[in-house]
Amino acid sequence: MNPPETPMTELDALLSLADFEQRWTAQADPPIAQYVAGGAGSDSVVAANTAAFGDVWLQPRGLHDGPHTLDTSVTVLGHTLAMPLLLAPTSPQRLVHPDAELATARAAARHGLLSVVSTDSHHPYADIARETPGHTWFQLFPYRSRADVEATLAYAEECGASAIVVTVDASFAARRLTTLRAGYRLPPGVDYGTLRALGILRGDPPASGRHEKLPVTWADLEWIRNRTRLPLLVKGLVRPADVRRCVELGMDATIVSNHGGRQLDGVVPALFALRSVVEAVPRDHPVLLDGGIRSGTDIAKAIALGARAVCIGRPYLWGLGLGGQQGVERVLDILRAEFDDALLQLGINTVDKLDDTFVTAARRLTAVAAG
Repeated sequence: MNPPETPMTELDALLSLADFEQRWTAQADPPIAQYVAGGAGSDSVVAANTAAFGDVWLQPRGLHDGPHTLDTSVTVLGHTLAMPLLLAPTSPQRLVHPDAELATARAAARHGLLSVVSTDSHHPYADIARETPGHTWFQLFPYRSRADVEATLAYAEECGASAIVVTVDASFAARRLTTLRAGYRLPPGVDYGTLRALGILRGDPPASGRHEKLPVTWADLEWIRNRTRLPLLVKGLVRPADVRRCVELGMDATIVSNHGGRQLDGVVPALFALRSVVEAVPRDHPVLLDGGIRSGTDIAKAIALGARAVCIGRPYLWGLGLGGQQGVERVLDILRAEFDDALLQLGINTVDKLDDTFVTAARRLTAVAAG
């Protein structure tokens, strides 16, 4: 099902995330390539998430205060990251490589980063967390009943998750026309190991790959908050009023995201929503951004606009598909080199100095309703 891995010498010749996307797309099975790339409806939001970064311009300072030794580390919910980057939950990663989430988590841990592991992972979360202790968060999809959700939370805690990420913007099946036109069906050999470990899945997985979820309500969020001792993040918010309410309910952080453009056509690009969300919450409430990151300069722009860190999804899947763990690590190497370069060229040596004085945004970026 998966093409042969690309030799390391050829991976080293890929110099940007765009190179990875082009190379992987050219050799991947077309329906799988379309499943990874596609979004809802016309796919316009997938493109808009990335294009939004073109509406933000960096303003280098030029003159340095010194020293020139970089410190790109940040702390998010008590976890120190080597750079402000996490690997977002995607599933099932077995679509692109047999090692799937195991390779992704290993690559993240080797780079001093976190991998957020989906409830829909191919490999059981227990196996992934065991290999990378302290370097994974668990992403929660609610299935079947509150009793199952409670059992899932207990399982994640027992496995050693450092935090729980509740995804709230994928409760309903999306109209992914690109995927439908490509004739995508779940290939043989792809499974849902965590759901099997929890007893939620028995028998063959659905051909679509989608398991029906319980739509998340405000009452559900409050209930989940009261049933885990772990830090709790909510992923999939773009409205400031919703984020404020999450803060009131005791959520520890927010991930601004439109699910990579995969749920609703015409939805606001994630970067456009970021600024108004950041301005709506207390300064000590971490806001992360997911969607459209394609370079280290994109990371710098998001941080300057108030994100504590960013999440990537498709880019590391391209690396995973080309070279397993080595492919993911090469993607992270590129992002790290580009982010290092961005800080040096801007005239700063730590992430906490990167603020909105280093960016100029197009007018439409700040025109998002205040919610």
